[in-house]
Amino acid sequence: VVSFGNAIGGDIVGSTASVNTTTLSSSGNAVVGSYTQTAAALNGADAGNYSLTPYTTPAANYTVGQLALTGAITADNKVYDGTTAATIASRSLAGVVGADDVNYAGGTASFADRNVGTGKAVTASGLALAGADAGNYTVNSTATTAADITARPITVTAATNTQVYDGT
Repeated sequence: VVSFGNAIGGDIVGSTASVNTTTLSSSGNAVVGSYTQTAAALNGADAGNYSLTPYTTPAANYTVGQLALTGAITADNKVYDGTTAATIASRSLAGVVGADDVNYAGGTASFADRNVGTGKAVTASGLALAGADAGNYTVNSTATTAADITARPITVTAATNTQVYDGT
């Protein structure tokens, strides 16, 4: 953003500004941090009425902040095993810019309780970002989904015993 404090009201005059950075993300965007700006030549219908000495700001006045992403998970269904342990089946991110190298990683998950049921709440915690461009983003460290715990099949085996006939 470039503004002029001494332009005559109503005149159409502007200048393009560029951010001085060679540090780019995988998708070619400036990474999180503070930068200086440079103003280029004047443009606009009334540009010919003004002169500009291009400048570079003396201190960092342009800041690129982290973008908040939304992370989501899915969980595997399981057969009842007496625990609340759940397995994260997949992780996804919404809002990644371009081809930035960032993914949703880590975490452990658990069912709300250990009992059989359908559509049971599963909560994962300890989730984080990974990848070369992870520092440009923030993400939720917990996520919820639903999965099923199905009944465990029981196998019954008759004991092999012998008894001498005694009339009972």
